[in-house]
Amino acid sequence: MKIGKYLKKRTCRLCSGRKFNTLIDLGYMPHAGDFLKKSEIGKEYYYPLRIWQCQNCKLVQILDVIPPQVLFRDYHYLSSVALSEHFDKYAHDVFSKFLNNKSFVVDIGSNDGVLLSPLKKMGASVIGVDASINVAKLARKRGLETIIGGFNEKIARMIVKKKGQADAVFANNVLAHIDDIKEVFRGIQILLKKNGIMVIEVHYFPDLVAKLQYDFFYNEHLIYYTIATLSRLMKLYGLVPFDLKRVSTHSGSIRVYVKHQANKKYLPTKRLKDFIDKEKKNNPSLVRKLINFSDNVNKHKKNLLDLIAEFKNKNVLIVGYGASGRANTLLNYCGLDNSMVSYIVDESQERYGRYTPGTHIPIVKPDIFRKDKKNKTVLLLAWNYKEQIMEKERGFIEKGGKFIIPFPKVSIV
Repeated sequence: MKIGKYLKKRTCRLCSGRKFNTLIDLGYMPHAGDFLKKSEIGKEYYYPLRIWQCQNCKLVQILDVIPPQVLFRDYHYLSSVALSEHFDKYAHDVFSKFLNNKSFVVDIGSNDGVLLSPLKKMGASVIGVDASINVAKLARKRGLETIIGGFNEKIARMIVKKKGQADAVFANNVLAHIDDIKEVFRGIQILLKKNGIMVIEVHYFPDLVAKLQYDFFYNEHLIYYTIATLSRLMKLYGLVPFDLKRVSTHSGSIRVYVKHQANKKYLPTKRLKDFIDKEKKNNPSLVRKLINFSDNVNKHKKNLLDLIAEFKNKNVLIVGYGASGRANTLLNYCGLDNSMVSYIVDESQERYGRYTPGTHIPIVKPDIFRKDKKNKTVLLLAWNYKEQIMEKERGFIEKGGKFIIPFPKVSIV
């Protein structure tokens, strides 16, 4: 095992506190997004994967930071593969309520342009910002202006100088990835018009705990939010939430609508107030679950391995479905390598012909799975897309095929 270079933070990203509780230590893991070429097998680096909670402000975070040039130099997650429909509905919803064909919007962490594309079609002027070179280039090929780099004050000022301030700023599934989160919010403060809105989607930490989603822990995800910690962060920069919506992506996310504190155009909704009250009320239960979280993760690992061993003892082939960062956390933590899982099916062309880090399982197109006549059972690694995948593979199910669903409890469908 080769240990890669990383920076150990000593202070909380939100309050600068220095005292932390360890929620769980998953050991050393390869970079979860580092899907390997055949020539790279065995050459990957490993990093500690430990989850901490600040004793002062309660922000949950990873303090062992892999350099961003390692994380995003060759990125293989495309939002449009699984989330096109979600972002299309999202774009229409936001446009109809807040925007028009004269609006200028910026998407931070724009990926392949999955949100900007429908917004542009509706008439908005759009710019994306993304740290991943290969993914940003895909967006540019689609005719979407995209700045390559991590969003910061410098990029915010550059956009304002070129285009003016934004009517809307989006940050979807990106605020978890950013080490210097305050730098980003300083940039947003500059970029957003006084009467503009910001819309954020993030995974909701209490849902992660309730469903025992330890597979969502990997070094790319540096911060795990509640509405309380997110609001505290925004308040530092004169920003406040005014509405909130539950969304099903990643098996438990929230969409938060944000404004400048001085903006009187949008008043806080009852939905937001109710959600904040419910979070406060449920906090004692969350604390109790966190105390037992590590033990429950270990029990989950044993249950999953016992079930897979039952199938293997009957000479049933185990194949995975869904190559992703969270899949790699599960596979590495449970020790499910290429001797246990024969291959992984994935729909992203960015991953075909590559191998999972640490476990070295080949990644193949869905057609290979469908043509494979061997007696096999599927470990549904992309379990958060269970309904969509099972609908696509209805033929496999109708022939008696089974899926192992790893979360929130190990089960067979």
